[in-house]
Amino acid sequence: MAGPELLLDSSIRLWVVLPIVFITFFVGVLRHYVTQLIHNDKKVDLQQVSDSYSLRFLNVTKQKYNDFPKTKVPFPLTLRFKPMLQRGIELISLDASWVSSASWYFLNVFGLRSMYTLILGQDNAADQSRIMQDQMTGAAMAMPPDPNKAFKSEWEALEIVEHKWALENVEEELVQLQYKTTLF
Repeated sequence: MAGPELLLDSSIRLWVVLPIVFITFFVGVLRHYVTQLIHNDKKVDLQQVSDSYSLRFLNVTKQKYNDFPKTKVPFPLTLRFKPMLQRGIELISLDASWVSSASWYFLNVFGLRSMYTLILGQDNAADQSRIMQDQMTGAAMAMPPDPNKAFKSEWEALEIVEHKWALENVEEELVQLQYKTTLF
């Protein structure tokens, strides 16, 4: 059973939906040119990368989006798209083709990749997915750890540890236990 049909005010389309598209696109183009201006080949320190990821995981906070429908896509969608496109909207009976503002923003960010490639070329800095992928692979492959240093530090740690055998005097304890049991 379909719920009541929502009507979208045309001023929302004009003053909310279209500005999100344009702003997202122009911010990507601006990001590309600013990145080209300040781009340098700075070497990445492995300790800095490790510290920044540690701090990033410590500062994770969950934000709750209280959102409302912004636009309706012009084609029907199945209910599987509903959690993805209506994040933050608490209406169960709402048709799946309605999209929240946060979801619309992410659809624009990832959907404008081909436009960025067409206008700015293949290697553009406006593509968010490429930036994220470069960060992940760059951090993993920036500086391979020196295995000799790792083995040396482990060796030194093992030299410091003094091992105590749990069964060091087991024979004497067994003899004493047998002696005590034979007396009683």
